Amino acid sequence: MSVVDTVLKAIGELGLDLGDRLPSERNLAELCDISRSSVRNALKELQSKRVVAVRQGSGYFISSDFALKQALDKKNEIWTVKRVQQVFEARILVGSHVTELGSQEMNEESMQKLENCLVDLGKAVVNIDIYAMEKLHNHFINIIYESCSNPEYIRMLNEVRIPSHYVVSVLRMVDEKERSSFFSEHVNLFQAVKKQNHSLAKAISTRICVYFSDLFEKYAFTVFS
Repeated sequence: MSVVDTVLKAIGELGLDLGDRLPSERNLAELCDISRSSVRNALKELQSKRVVAVRQGSGYFISSDFALKQALDKKNEIWTVKRVQQVFEARILVGSHVTELGSQEMNEESMQKLENCLVDLGKAVVNIDIYAMEKLHNHFINIIYESCSNPEYIRMLNEVRIPSHYVVSVLRMVDEKERSSFFSEHVNLFQAVKKQNHSLAKAISTRICVYFSDLFEKYAFTVFS
């Protein structure tokens, strides 16, 4: 059993709920019979999986019951084309609605951030910088999401994500035409938001999710091999 699994198992056995504070690193180290540095590294890994969150000066807390259950259930670490399609189906239902709401509340500062991100994304596409494309795509979408006044929608979307390394694997496989389509849809979304055409922004958000879902299905033999 890995160090992360050891710490995760210990946390699961404590029966903690959302928002509950974890024992100190020292106590976890004693509980798991490992070093504090190992505990610290394991907690950072669990933080990246959104299982725990750190509060400065207060320690670690359970940040998501759902993420904790997923981490404890090893079956949830298995990704298939079907699961990816299910994730996109969920994100289409919620994400497109959040895009519509967020586009209604975008202010001048947010629009400038969105435009700057679009410019950077264009450069990444031209330079075929795959990691930057994945990162900037998420940043672009999140700028719109963050303008939505209902934080519960954002929490739901944060629970349903595809690991970034799978997205990077897909983007690495796409050809020039597909990269162009990828960028064009972001341009279309920006224009829809700028013109305050909220229903169109929702439709384009859906198209982007469908586009990614189709790419995953097309390149599944590489991504999941």
